[in-house]
Amino acid sequence: MVVAAVFAAGVALVAAAGLTWDHEDVAFLACMGVLTVASEFLDFGPFKNSRVSISIVLIFAAGVFSGLPGAIVLAGVAVVADAVAHRKPLRKVLFNFGSVAATAGVFVGVLGALSSSYDSKDWVAKLAPASAAAAVAYVVNSGLVTLVISIDKKSDFFAVWSSHFRWLLPHFVFFGLFGVFMAVAWDRWGLGGFALFVLPLAMVWLAVKQYADSAARLQAPPAPEPKKRARAPRRAT
Repeated sequence: MVVAAVFAAGVALVAAAGLTWDHEDVAFLACMGVLTVASEFLDFGPFKNSRVSISIVLIFAAGVFSGLPGAIVLAGVAVVADAVAHRKPLRKVLFNFGSVAATAGVFVGVLGALSSSYDSKDWVAKLAPASAAAAVAYVVNSGLVTLVISIDKKSDFFAVWSSHFRWLLPHFVFFGLFGVFMAVAWDRWGLGGFALFVLPLAMVWLAVKQYADSAARLQAPPAPEPKKRARAPRRAT
């Protein structure tokens, strides 16, 4: 029931994105789509039943630059690439689509509500709204994933969230800011601006992976100490 509800929300957001499509920058979405595919193939799983990628940065950037249509397109690309890179049951693919689409939709909605009084090309004015929108998107994304894990494993909701996703909050806020910077770069310099952000994006991936690995080590139970083998008594010769 949870998977069906989340997937239905994703389908509704696809319909809304189709209705609001308005001569979107296809070159921008194609470049971001290539990075999204690469991100999904280079994701990592610090915890069981959950994987982390930086595709959300690209989805946020598309949401800043192209609104809901761009964000939903990249959300779909991310889910398809993830399904190809990691064989998963259909129910997980459907849930992932709904949860990523919901995350993208919430980000775009909150960003639009908080920056509606500013000029659409006033990128500096979008920094604070993008941070707030990313924080709300984090709540939705981590909440949905935590919900299905806790139901599936019959575990405490807060315990699962605290151990698996609490560490991601400041990263999501930074992802919102980074998305604005990527949108600015494309708006000002086009493909050249896009190329400028490939290396910083790789550095973001490395930083998140190192932090995730560190968090996973802290959550892992200590390894048992090796048992000492008793020495046989020596015989007098």
